[in-house]
Amino acid sequence: MPEPEKRSDKFTWTYALWLLPFLAQDWLYWLHPQWVWWTISLIIWVLTLIAVAGSLCINLAQRRWRRLVSLLIAPLLLLVLLRILAAVGITSDSIRFALTKQTYLAEIERTDLPGGEQRFRTFVWDDTFLEKTYSTLVYDESDEVALPRDEQSTAWLQRVQTSSSEKKECVDLDPGTDEYVSVRKIGEHFYILDNYLPNAFP
Repeated sequence: MPEPEKRSDKFTWTYALWLLPFLAQDWLYWLHPQWVWWTISLIIWVLTLIAVAGSLCINLAQRRWRRLVSLLIAPLLLLVLLRILAAVGITSDSIRFALTKQTYLAEIERTDLPGGEQRFRTFVWDDTFLEKTYSTLVYDESDEVALPRDEQSTAWLQRVQTSSSEKKECVDLDPGTDEYVSVRKIGEHFYILDNYLPNAFP
C-alpha cells in the first residue's frame, strides 16, 4: 500500500525569498555606503547557508520530496525573475540611477569648461571592497567612452588624460592582461564602467 502523501509536503516558491537578502545588498548598499558591506555580505551568506542546509536536512529526514525540490530550484526561479526584469530594463543600477540622476546632472552643470568643450565627469559607483573603485559612473558628452579604443579621437584621449591628471577623474580603458573592462550605457551620455581586477585583491 503506497505511503499517504504528507500534507505539509508541497511545492512552494517561498524558498526563493530566502535569497532576497543577497539582492538587497546590490539594490540598497548605496543608501548607506559607509557601512562595511563586505562584512554584511559575509554574515548574510553564512546565515543563508545555515538556513538552506538545515532545511535540506529536515526535508530529507521527513521525506518531504516536493519541498526539497522547491528548495533546490529556488535559485533558478530567482535567476529567471532577474533575467526578465533585466530584459525590460529594471536592474539595481537602473533603479539607483533613476533616483540619483538629478544629483549628478546638477553637479555636472556646475562644471565650467572653456570654449564650449564637451563635458566629461566620473563618479564612484561601487567601492564597497576595501575602498577600491570597481564600478565608475561616467558622464561623457561626446559618448566616445563607449567606442572601441582605436576609434576614439586623439582629442578625447587627451581630454581624458587631462581630467585624470588635474581632477583625478580617471577611466582606464586599457586594462592589463589579468583585467577586464566593460562599458554599458545607462542613460543619455551616462555609462557604467566596470573594472574587474582579479589580481588587485590584497
